[in-house]
Amino acid sequence: MQEAKVRPKESWIKGKRINSAKKKAAIKKQVEKIIRREIKYISSFFPYNVEKFHNSSLLYFHSIFLMEDYQEYCLDERIKVSGGDYPGIRDMDPDPGDMDRKVMNLIVGLELLSAGTAFHDFKVSGTSLYSGESLKKIEKEYILDLLFGDIFYSRAVIYLLRYGDHGVFDRILTSLKELHESKLRLHRKIGDLIKADSDPSDLDSDKDLLINANRLLDASLDISFNMFCKNKGTPGKKKYSCITMKIVLLKTYDELLRYLKSLKGMPSTEKISSYLASKKNFTVKRLSDIISELDSGKSNSSLKALVDSLDI
Repeated sequence: MQEAKVRPKESWIKGKRINSAKKKAAIKKQVEKIIRREIKYISSFFPYNVEKFHNSSLLYFHSIFLMEDYQEYCLDERIKVSGGDYPGIRDMDPDPGDMDRKVMNLIVGLELLSAGTAFHDFKVSGTSLYSGESLKKIEKEYILDLLFGDIFYSRAVIYLLRYGDHGVFDRILTSLKELHESKLRLHRKIGDLIKADSDPSDLDSDKDLLINANRLLDASLDISFNMFCKNKGTPGKKKYSCITMKIVLLKTYDELLRYLKSLKGMPSTEKISSYLASKKNFTVKRLSDIISELDSGKSNSSLKALVDSLDI
């Protein structure tokens, strides 16, 4: 009996090449379908407009595929399943179906968590600036949001567990905890600045706090790097971290501006809003410069798609 030949990894990929652009489009379509189904299911509990809390631009889809090498990822997962024995999978078709499902579960879980955080947007964290009937009204309106946020969280956990990586699962939940704590601290800090009419630049005294206010996005970008960019080493990681930090800060500045806009009938927030708007505009310009300097057209287009999906 003739012994089967072991094909090298590179030849195997070339012979069974996956069209990443088509694969991404197919995954996105399925993710959209699953999220629509989840929103319909959750909406059935009570006639409440939950769709407005979901970013239809799929921010977390774009964050996961920011630095993409889908062929390598699928092959690595097949080797992992085979116990690391490459010859053991040489006669298998590189059907990426299982890998696609894994990635879809991860993205859907992140998108549902993101919707949950939008419901849990700490509308009452600024209530120390209110009193009497205004405070009671805000708290009453917030109860329903909290309920629906919890439902989105519980649905998200189902998909994240299906992803099958408990290390990633723990990181995401830890990020969610840091996100909530940091948003509360930032909102309280803004309240203190308003009351004391202090210098808005005090908000920049703790950059980690600004980043942690969007820790879920930061974590998803890091997970993406670890999935698709294993061979880029420390220099690649540093460059990638610089880009992702600006993306995360951009989202935080925008969210703080929206929060300030929601504080109606309060002492003037114009000074803080003006400061945050200038920081946001500077970050947008710097990020645009970085994107234009990139060599890879694929990375360039992926970054632009991610920035567009920030919904700002």
